[in-house]
Amino acid sequence: MLSSKEEYTPLSFSSLKAFSRSPLAFLHYKLAPRKETAAMTFGTLVHRAILEPDKYEVSTVIWDGRRAGNKYLDFKEENADKDILTPKEALDIRLIANRVLDHPYAGPMVRQCKEFEKPFEIEQCGIPHRGIIDGLGDWFILDLKTTQNVSHHSLQRTIYDFKYYMQAAIYQRAAEIMGMESSSYFILAVESSAPHHVQVVELEPHYIARGHLEWERLLRSWKAWDGKSAHGHEGEDGWMMDAPHWAPAMEINL
Repeated sequence: MLSSKEEYTPLSFSSLKAFSRSPLAFLHYKLAPRKETAAMTFGTLVHRAILEPDKYEVSTVIWDGRRAGNKYLDFKEENADKDILTPKEALDIRLIANRVLDHPYAGPMVRQCKEFEKPFEIEQCGIPHRGIIDGLGDWFILDLKTTQNVSHHSLQRTIYDFKYYMQAAIYQRAAEIMGMESSSYFILAVESSAPHHVQVVELEPHYIARGHLEWERLLRSWKAWDGKSAHGHEGEDGWMMDAPHWAPAMEINL
């Protein structure tokens, strides 16, 4: 266990999102062994192929065959600093990248970006933060997401459930502190499964303002937290469970 909660800083959007669930979720995020899933690796490589194609080309190799035996072990050792893909994985990533770059709105926005994978370190309410902005244009921030469904209802739900509107607030504030103009915040979402539909949405300013309010509320909770207690936030326990609003009414005959 760390001796002081300040040792958990700088905070990131992901760690704040965990803290919004509970201090227990935050401690797990910070202290549990980090294991990257196949889906996480795939998302990282999709980002790289779209936003940093030159880096993607030199940082990936393809192995066509069983991942065992001396030949594979030699190949793995020769490419220890690279991501090894199957032919299908490489094809899927290329298809997604092409779908985004050929899209009538997404492609031009990617090409208008002046910087990609821009790291930042800022302070908010006296607490250090850090993060990486996917894309910065002259007047906008671009956030690339891989997801299961980009239909209006599903994407709206994803943005809300994953608090991407709070991420927008944090990243806009970081861009402002770094002296960059970012009057608009766009999410570029692409489906991870074929046929890889693409959607570009701009987050409404009042929605991002909601993210600012939630961000500051979480930071107040962070300051009040003792850094050790893993119990959920106040008000999470002991509420009455009722049938969902969509459940059909029942007639009761006495």
